[in-house]
Amino acid sequence: MAKSSFSGELLHFNAVRLRVTGSGNLQLDLHSLSDVNSSSLTDVVLASLTNREPTILANFIEQRAYLEIKTTEINETFVISRITMFIKPVATGFPQ
Repeated sequence: MAKSSFSGELLHFNAVRLRVTGSGNLQLDLHSLSDVNSSSLTDVVLASLTNREPTILANFIEQRAYLEIKTTEINETFVISRITMFIKPVATGFPQ
């Protein structure tokens, strides 16, 4: 597991890669601290058997963010075995 050493920098959340199986549509959203800003990512169509790990592009710049993963319809299920987030520092902080 990678350790986070970011302390106040602005981060560019580039993409999310998932190893996921299931049925239905998986909805992904990135949220900033206190839900001030958010970004909806492309939905992932799930399959019970797959040999692919979809990479969902993002363009979200914040100091911190969390990934919300959900389904909204009845009988939709998913199993996630790996999540990889691609993040790049872009600035040391907000302009003063």
